[in-house]
Amino acid sequence: MSRAYFSYLRTWLGFSLVSWQEDRLRAFILPQKSKEKALSIFQKKAGFSFCLRPQEKSPFPYLEEAIQNYFEGYPVSFSCPFYLDDLTPFTQEVLKATALIPYGKTLTYGQLAEKIGNPRASRAVGRALGQNPLPLLIPCHRVTARYNWGGYSTYGLRFKILLLSIESRPDPGSSFTPFI
Repeated sequence: MSRAYFSYLRTWLGFSLVSWQEDRLRAFILPQKSKEKALSIFQKKAGFSFCLRPQEKSPFPYLEEAIQNYFEGYPVSFSCPFYLDDLTPFTQEVLKATALIPYGKTLTYGQLAEKIGNPRASRAVGRALGQNPLPLLIPCHRVTARYNWGGYSTYGLRFKILLLSIESRPDPGSSFTPFI
């Protein structure tokens, strides 16, 4: 059994959990009200087997700063190496294409399907996005339905709208009251 590690990141929205194995990120849990809730969501979503060990800090010191900046409304890109090996090749392809969607921009499920060369696979793209172990870092919230927001598994539509609202703020760093 391989070893993976995790630590918590505190944001003004709550506690996120970040997990890594060797030098690649395995999972990220969006901010929750408590560390226990973040760990609970992680345990429900974890579809892989490994020995999980807590650590004080992640080996990605720039990640915490980037996440803090993101939630303050500053445009950031996450350039951490990801561990996606336990996902299907199609899901990996969808997530890699999703990781390239710029901050503050959106694509529809159909547009993302076209980007990966499979224009009739919009529903399959949606299912693949539901497997995203690194929301925010692989910005699946930036993929919407043609005529509405679409879904956001695990976290719910309100969280998706919150993330898109953060990215559309005209004045980064100004006070912001979440509605979740």
